[in-house]
Amino acid sequence: MEINSSTLKLVRLAPDPEENPALITNYAAQLAHILNTDRGLPQEYILPQEAPNETAESVLTTAESWCRERNAKSFMIVLENGTVVGAISLSHIDYGSHSARVGYFVTSLLQGRGLGTEALVKLLSIAHELRLRMISASIATDNNASRRIWEKSGASVEFNDSGVTAFLD
Repeated sequence: MEINSSTLKLVRLAPDPEENPALITNYAAQLAHILNTDRGLPQEYILPQEAPNETAESVLTTAESWCRERNAKSFMIVLENGTVVGAISLSHIDYGSHSARVGYFVTSLLQGRGLGTEALVKLLSIAHELRLRMISASIATDNNASRRIWEKSGASVEFNDSGVTAFLD
């Protein structure tokens, strides 16, 4: 699949998707397929062998409760042709301290093509609109690909042993 720059959008999965329900269900089914089949995802996203397969409904239900429990906004990373290639979220949003945490993944079939960077840039723009100033993420010290995504994001970033913190203007 050929990927050009600026070919993706973030579509809110939860809470309260802004797109029509049928489209969100279609996207959620695509995300479920990635979660069910992609063994190249970060370990925390890989389902145990004995776990039941994800479905569009389980993805939507899980995202809704996860967002409620973590004061979060969850998005699917969607190419302009309607293909879901991953997910990204702002969680633990604290408007008092103007901070939040980020988590994301891109299907292993398309990693290394700038999609993670583009998705993070778009998410940081959303964070800026929400008046958030400090965004952090846990990144393993040997995860050079994720470190590069943050370095390319345009934000002022600081790395430490547990991850990264980005400071937004």
